[in-house]
Amino acid sequence: MPGPLDGVKVVELTMFQQGPVCGTKLGDLGADVIKVEPPTGDPARGFMRIIGTMVGLKGRNYYFENHNRNKRSIVLDLKTERGMEIFLKLIDGADVFVTNLSIEAPIKMGIGPEALFERNPRLIYAQASGWGRKGPDAHGLSFDYTGIGRSGLMMACGERGTPPAQILPGLGDELGGMVCAWAVCTALYVREKTGKGQLVDTSLMGSIVSMLSLVLSAPAILGQEFPREVRAEAGNPIYNHYKAKDDKWFILAHLQPDRYWPNVCRALGMPELENDLRFNNIEARGANARELIAIMDKQFLTRTRDEWFEIFKKEGIIYTPIQSPREVVDDPQALANDYVTWFDHPVLGRTKMVGFPWDFSQTPASVRREAPEFGQHTEEILLELSYTWDDITRLRDEKAIL
Repeated sequence: MPGPLDGVKVVELTMFQQGPVCGTKLGDLGADVIKVEPPTGDPARGFMRIIGTMVGLKGRNYYFENHNRNKRSIVLDLKTERGMEIFLKLIDGADVFVTNLSIEAPIKMGIGPEALFERNPRLIYAQASGWGRKGPDAHGLSFDYTGIGRSGLMMACGERGTPPAQILPGLGDELGGMVCAWAVCTALYVREKTGKGQLVDTSLMGSIVSMLSLVLSAPAILGQEFPREVRAEAGNPIYNHYKAKDDKWFILAHLQPDRYWPNVCRALGMPELENDLRFNNIEARGANARELIAIMDKQFLTRTRDEWFEIFKKEGIIYTPIQSPREVVDDPQALANDYVTWFDHPVLGRTKMVGFPWDFSQTPASVRREAPEFGQHTEEILLELSYTWDDITRLRDEKAIL
């Protein structure tokens, strides 16, 4: 079945992650995404070699595969007159243009918003920037690391009193790309009502600030910092994480702690705690949190996590495992909902990929094609633009294409 964006044509001029993620999400939803690459290619094609790890299988790069599936690739030298001519023909027939180049770069190339709107007033021009289009740092360069640092994420993670938390790479770019795709879909809906395209800007900073809304609204509204937690003295000990006998961690998540306190005491096998004056209501447990957590830590080390889960289920406890990334991609719940999905890759064979955060009953998202080889679809796309094989030969001789 076709996806919800079937029939939408996207031209993408991006690199690394934030912009490509936007294009991939649109492609997952059924859009025809054409990735325009310079003769040097998207540097993401060699990214894992840059950081010296996880090169991939059979010459493929998992980083590039994940961020560029459901796309076609055309290689154009936009520094040449003929290369730019082809690009502008693509724009003439496009619904969306996506880029994560710096705000100034497309303007200097002659493909800024005003220039492209003059050619195609219905175009959605989407820029996934670092810091937004306004303000003193609008034109500053950025990467995932700078976004998660400046936006407060590194100081919202980790325990109180520790240095800024090290965050595994890509979270900011991934979120930024998804927010950009969301904005594109909204702009397409507006265009259906007004007939007009528009400029859409989303950014690393704005995306992460929005994700941290609960944490940041405390200093914004109250002028007070939302404190970083310390596990060993969590104010609500039954909204906390613990380690079992087999060194596996799990979460208890009770936001109505007085209601569930008797259940927890039964699960612990310590019914005497229920009416203990130190712990018999939310205020008492908060005041004596360190003492209670120490008791629970000791008790939880007496059984394996699976053994505790059997007890928790019986007692009506709200719980979940803390999983490693490898456990997540094997999680039956993730697989059942296509949060992790299978794809028959023509080179790698049957392969798991991170799937989709949404489910549409009539127009499902899907992985239809692998990430393209460099320039894999150049000739195919040019033929669609009514170039002939003789034209293609001349364009190659002129170095406008590879």
